[in-house]
Amino acid sequence: MTTGFPPKSLKALVFGASGITGWAITNEALSYPTPTTFDSVVGLTSRKLGLEASCLPLDPRLELYDGLDLSRDVNSIVEYLRKVKHVESFTHIYFAAYVHSGWGEEDSEKRKEQNTKFVVNGIAALEIVCPNMEFFTFATGGKWYGFEFGDKVQRLVPVKESHPRIPAPYGDHIFYYPQIDALASLSEGKSWKFADIRPDAIVGFVPNHNPMNIAEPIGLYLSLWKSLESSPEVPFPGNESAYTHFHSDCSQDLVARLHIFASLHPEKSAGKSFNIADVAYPVSWEMVWPGICQYFELTGVGPLPEGQGLAGEPWARSHSDKWDIWTRDNKLRPQVLNKTCWDFMTIVTGPFAEFDRQYDIGEARAIGLTESIDPVKSYHIAFNRMRAAKIIP
Repeated sequence: MTTGFPPKSLKALVFGASGITGWAITNEALSYPTPTTFDSVVGLTSRKLGLEASCLPLDPRLELYDGLDLSRDVNSIVEYLRKVKHVESFTHIYFAAYVHSGWGEEDSEKRKEQNTKFVVNGIAALEIVCPNMEFFTFATGGKWYGFEFGDKVQRLVPVKESHPRIPAPYGDHIFYYPQIDALASLSEGKSWKFADIRPDAIVGFVPNHNPMNIAEPIGLYLSLWKSLESSPEVPFPGNESAYTHFHSDCSQDLVARLHIFASLHPEKSAGKSFNIADVAYPVSWEMVWPGICQYFELTGVGPLPEGQGLAGEPWARSHSDKWDIWTRDNKLRPQVLNKTCWDFMTIVTGPFAEFDRQYDIGEARAIGLTESIDPVKSYHIAFNRMRAAKIIP
């Protein structure tokens, strides 16, 4: 039976469209769950990013606007948003904007203040310019569970959305808590709803360098190793403890799909949080490292014994005198090795992984997102995109 009314027009607005989550949401919204779900997709970025440089599909529905600055006052954000064509008609908002300013206890008060201000001012501006806003998804992550504090905090595994927050003193440094509290308060009694999407480390691609991108430094490490070392055996860049403990990484594509899926099913998702991972079982670096290296026709082996040679970031930096010529010889983007986030690889294959932190993803499964992806394939997809973008040879 048909109603005689035209199908409802859905429009997607993505904050932080050049980041690892926002880029993927922008990309997926053009085809997921169908190629016609959204009749307009707009990505907002802080830095200048043209469509060609974005590596996003050429699609007449897609527009990018740079100059986003959520640190400004509400009126300034309103003025910026009003530059977006037909901004008043946007229905689905995906918020993946974030300011990175250190880890753990370092500058945590500043980080909490900045990132909470992003959300509060962003929502205030959206309520003025987007009267048709129906749903707002928000990107959080493993910091919710205190992962950056390692074994200093106690947690049950697999971690679940229903587990209590990390108590003081470490919980006081987690900026996601005041952000979600603000969202819950701001959405109360409103016509729009929200959900919190909570992956751990995201495996993916960004058109510009990103401080939370694990695939890029790993891809560059392996590419450089293949060029400079005679042995095809490449050691894991972290330590033995990190190599064998469990975690739950997730492809950026699957993260994006959960954002979109949750936003399209408010009756199941409103006000809730959702873990997401590639697969429902725990994964260790020991399980995936050989397959990751295989992409480069290398043999992945375990970490070197302490004091016996270099691997990972120290090895890459020991060859920094060759970076520029290697980059030129391989016709890569200028300064690609200098700009990548080596310290994130070091953290995620070291201190950030020296304890079990696997996810329970039952909540996402329960609302209907049942897709999985092989954890090694997640890296290979990211490497394909990096290769096309001249980030790796």
